[in-house]
Amino acid sequence: MRTETTGGRDATAAQQRHTGRIGPYEVFQLLGEGGMGQVFLARSPGSRLVALKVIRPEYTETPGFRGRFRREVDAARKVSGFFTPAVLDADADAQQPWLATAYVPAPSLHDVVRRFGTLPEPALRALGTGLAEALLAIHAVGLVHRDLKPGNVLVTHDGARVIDFGISRAMDATQMTRTDDVIGTPGFMAPEQITSSRGTGPAADVFSLGCVLVFAATGRGPFGTGGAAEVLYRAVHAPPRLAGVPDALRPLVAACLDKSPTGRPPVTALLAALGPTDPSELLTPGLREDLAVREAHAALMVAAPPVPDAAPVTGGPGAPSRRRFLWIATAGGTAAAAAGVPALGWWTSKPDRTKERVTGAGTTVRPAAKPAAGPAPQWSRPLKRLQGGQLRLLGDTLVHWDQRTAVGYDTATGEKRWTASPRVPSDVSSEPKWLGVQGSTLYATAWGDRGYLLGLDDSGALKFSHAVTEPEEGSFFPDHLQDVFCDAGSVALIGSDGDRGYRVRAVDLVAGRVLWSRKVSGSDYHAYSDGRTCFLQDGGTVHGMDLRTGRVRWTVRDLFVPGTYPNLNTDGKALLVTSVKVQAFRAAEGRSLWTAVSEPTSLSPTTVVGRRAYVADGQDTIFALDTRDGSQLWHTASPLSLSPGSALHPGPSVSSSLVALPLFSAVTPGFVVLRASDGKLLWAHQGSGSEASAKDAWLVQVVGTTVYAASETTLYAFRSDTP
Repeated sequence: MRTETTGGRDATAAQQRHTGRIGPYEVFQLLGEGGMGQVFLARSPGSRLVALKVIRPEYTETPGFRGRFRREVDAARKVSGFFTPAVLDADADAQQPWLATAYVPAPSLHDVVRRFGTLPEPALRALGTGLAEALLAIHAVGLVHRDLKPGNVLVTHDGARVIDFGISRAMDATQMTRTDDVIGTPGFMAPEQITSSRGTGPAADVFSLGCVLVFAATGRGPFGTGGAAEVLYRAVHAPPRLAGVPDALRPLVAACLDKSPTGRPPVTALLAALGPTDPSELLTPGLREDLAVREAHAALMVAAPPVPDAAPVTGGPGAPSRRRFLWIATAGGTAAAAAGVPALGWWTSKPDRTKERVTGAGTTVRPAAKPAAGPAPQWSRPLKRLQGGQLRLLGDTLVHWDQRTAVGYDTATGEKRWTASPRVPSDVSSEPKWLGVQGSTLYATAWGDRGYLLGLDDSGALKFSHAVTEPEEGSFFPDHLQDVFCDAGSVALIGSDGDRGYRVRAVDLVAGRVLWSRKVSGSDYHAYSDGRTCFLQDGGTVHGMDLRTGRVRWTVRDLFVPGTYPNLNTDGKALLVTSVKVQAFRAAEGRSLWTAVSEPTSLSPTTVVGRRAYVADGQDTIFALDTRDGSQLWHTASPLSLSPGSALHPGPSVSSSLVALPLFSAVTPGFVVLRASDGKLLWAHQGSGSEASAKDAWLVQVVGTTVYAASETTLYAFRSDTP
């Protein structure tokens, strides 16, 4: 049996081995070490802090490990939610595979309880609510965490965060080939996880949640201490020890710890039972001070001098060396707090972004040191806060949605028009899961005896409900619908996963039938259409297929390393494939046309308007390309950090007049607006008050000369002149 710990197994030597770079990331310090590998604090090329988990070499020798690791990462990238840090990047093919997630400067629940004491009932309820919200997001994409424990829960200013998706595995993933390899931690593992990991499902995470609540309330697990075998035996055979758990919570915790998975409450029932909670109940004076120190340390790391490509050199007179900088920043955290971030303001300014890029053609726009402030909004309205929400235009309605909620707002006034609540077929056993706006339809899926594709119009009315998946031979359940990639008029291209892997289906929206279905090699796939051809990316390969028959017309192989998650788009004549570069192919036969904007890290998805393509890189530069030959029409370096986005989020929002992109929320929440014709930076809007400390990037949609923007709490409309 393998378990994970947070020990210091020759931490100094481990840190020395990885001082420098891993992939595109600058490594600062070792954060922790466990059975699977080591976790380092590192910085991305866009000055974003990440927690970088490097897998131990012995695991890479296990047959099939890299494929399983890649599948875990594929699924984990889809997890979105306020209570889970985003999975940003990974490389399953590196000598030592690694996984990068957003860094959260906060202590673990284990450290909080050990340093500041057990939690009272209001704090326990706040903790339980955060954990339940995180599990909902994890389970929604077909993952089971399998190792929920106090060390994998971080306590922040605004609630708990569940970390370590490098240990999560898709429910349909194959088991480890090692016969003694069970993922989990004694004292927090469900009985079925101990006796047979093949039977582990979402209910196992509910059991672990109950164990975590007992630890937070009492300082110990519900099955006592001792050797691992003894603790595991108690978890399977003995009743939990709940003395010290508040009386009001004891029945709920006992239900979570039922030996039978079917006897445990679902996560939604847990949320309802815990009731409305206030995350601030988790904060004690000692914890507030601890968080302040960690945040100061994180600010210093963001501003640290870059790691040199060659051996480090000592700074000249008056210029502190990197070694000195890191000593100040990492000496127990207190030195960083004592130094004070404002006192280092001369050193923490952003790099000079006014220098011209020397690569490529087109106009180079020199941005002002400080962009102009934006116009006053035409209107603003309160916005329902969603987890990982998205914003799109659907007719004259702005639709704001996450997986569980979809709300329509009037574009003229910002007034709420409707909250989506479609009637679902009688055999459906789940609430609709919202997949997003494509074309003239808001899509959702509902799951039961069959998997359904639902479509709503801009008034929130149900347009159709089509059964598109059924249990296949040898399977008890229909495939889950995960994505609607494209709406090509009367045909939708959808992605699904199930017991037999991932598939792409083409659905005739008029007839309500599946035209064709094709299995893909993994979850690194994407589909798009120009109305005639379906472009299907499967790993490192792209196929051009007849949209209605699925017949393959052409294939281009080995375009990129599988796991890159490229984006597909088209101007009607050329297919654009965007990963670490933009590659164009003739849509009719797949012939290579051109390559542009080659970068060391992933680019944003590409937005196409007419014969122009717009894309942003990881160095805060926006490009406009001519889709006919790939030439740069202009590129502009933003003086403010752009949100890095991901393959699951849109690229620049563009009209014939304007280009808008969100800013990196941890530094400068808001968005920037450029002139589409020549890339001139027109203005920037940055949040103030509570919006200045927002955790999520703003959402933007451009229509003509109007910019619709959503913070976490407010929806705006701005009218922008284009001088």
